[in-house]
Amino acid sequence: MAPTRHKDCRQVIRANKSKLPRRQNSSRSIETTTTTLSLFQVLIMRLAFRPLALLLSTTTTATSALHQLQRPSTAFFVGHHFRDSFSRRMMSSNSASGSASTSEESNKVRVALCQFSVTSNKEANHKTAADYIDRAAKQGAQLVVFPEIWNSPYATSAFPEYAEILPNVGDDQCPADNSSSSQLLMDLAKQYGIFIIGGSIPESDDGKVYNTCLVYDPTGKVVAKHRKVHLFDIDVPGGITFKESDTLTAGNSLTTFPFHKDLDIGVGICYDIRFALPAMLMCQMNPKCKLLVYPGAFNMTTGPAHWEILQRGRALDNQCFVLTVSPARTEPPTEEGKYPHYTAWGHSTIVSPWGDIIAKADEKESLVVCDLDLDRVDEVRTSIPIRQQKRDDLYQLTDVSSETL
Repeated sequence: MAPTRHKDCRQVIRANKSKLPRRQNSSRSIETTTTTLSLFQVLIMRLAFRPLALLLSTTTTATSALHQLQRPSTAFFVGHHFRDSFSRRMMSSNSASGSASTSEESNKVRVALCQFSVTSNKEANHKTAADYIDRAAKQGAQLVVFPEIWNSPYATSAFPEYAEILPNVGDDQCPADNSSSSQLLMDLAKQYGIFIIGGSIPESDDGKVYNTCLVYDPTGKVVAKHRKVHLFDIDVPGGITFKESDTLTAGNSLTTFPFHKDLDIGVGICYDIRFALPAMLMCQMNPKCKLLVYPGAFNMTTGPAHWEILQRGRALDNQCFVLTVSPARTEPPTEEGKYPHYTAWGHSTIVSPWGDIIAKADEKESLVVCDLDLDRVDEVRTSIPIRQQKRDDLYQLTDVSSETL
């Protein structure tokens, strides 16, 4: 499955041709890729030599308010391998122009979604994580997001073994030697001067194990800590049975953090996205919350059925951007390992406040970089003012985030 394209999104796709799935007519696939690159070259030549007035004249006159609301943010998709020189030049060009626009238009935020394969080797996972952060930072990302359970196999029996002692909000140092995953992200956030939403890892605290997401600011300080509130306990006949509560304890608070003066970000983990009320509390009780982020690891049963529609639902409910980041899909091993294999759906996604899919990976390892125009949130909220049209005489949201859920 190819990454989603949109007419106004700039996308660059890299793939290792040697690892492409076999098709009956592989020569035709290669030919199509070559043609796509040549079209990019033509586009660059046009942009370089045609005056701005001519470019503007090609824009359709149907620029109604509705059309303006539907415009996506700038996005481009980068696969994990293929170092084609032309693709590198394209990415360099996009990054440079994107950085300039970001500095000129301070209400744009460049985000990077890191969808990579997770193994049972924690050190190998650390090396992969560091590589993705380096690549994202070099492309100008201000906010880098990791998948759920990125340092450990996604298996209830593995969580206690891979669990670490984690710092708390306000800490800029890890509390113990058994904090290698957190220490890595803390150091990298400080090294590159970026925010990192660290997906999630198993956390050990007072004899309990939590599924925990830490957020680091550009100084390496922990600015948010979210423990998964809704544990993934399901039994789908003919599909999947999984019970996180076998080893995990649920968190008891909602989580937002300030990104800059005009933006707060809400954080949930995977199964949390199915519950509309916590998302509404984060966004509708706080107008500055314009972005919801859900590291997740949906499976091959619920992924194709619900992954995308839940994201679009939360985006429309709250008229905000929604980001989801999954591990890349890995095939079951030929021999049974220490822990049962979990196959993630993949498809890390960015949804606009209008409900559009503006960037999306496939199931393979990917780095998705996108510029979010926060003004779009205000445009949508003004055009369809559901906050002002709520019937508080009939129903209302009550903030219970400081209480046990």
